[in-house]
Amino acid sequence: MSYPKTGKEVYVSLNLSNTMLTGIGKGTITRETVSVDYLKELFAKHGVIVSCKPEQRALLQRVNETYDFGFEIPDSLKLFQLSEQHRRLVVINVQGLQRRGGSLLSSYTDEELDEATFTFVKYYVQSKHYDELQREIDRLKAEIEQDEAWINRTDSI
Repeated sequence: MSYPKTGKEVYVSLNLSNTMLTGIGKGTITRETVSVDYLKELFAKHGVIVSCKPEQRALLQRVNETYDFGFEIPDSLKLFQLSEQHRRLVVINVQGLQRRGGSLLSSYTDEELDEATFTFVKYYVQSKHYDELQREIDRLKAEIEQDEAWINRTDSI
């Protein structure tokens, strides 16, 4: 599958690190577990950039085979930072594989990969800080309450 080049591609990685977040400044990050169908629509709309270490290639190929994503897997690690332009990151969570010091190993057998399960978490960066969003929500609630009070008023004449 060939994904579009939009300038607003979704990053895909097997991990989340602080260096990925340094390009966003002050803002709010939302996190949600998402489905494969949702991701396919997201990738088809925005495009995708895969970031992984060369030794993780077989693991990502297994994800490609299992879910038919059609990722172009790079030969070398593509470092990135989330920013105003690139606001989305999908982290592929891997369960069922042996780890060393909490990290995935450099290689696995086909039998080990057969035991792996995957879930997908989307991180989205908003340029507004949470506190600012909360103030806006509170203001809108107050306006709605005023409107409702006006609509439901009882005038005594």
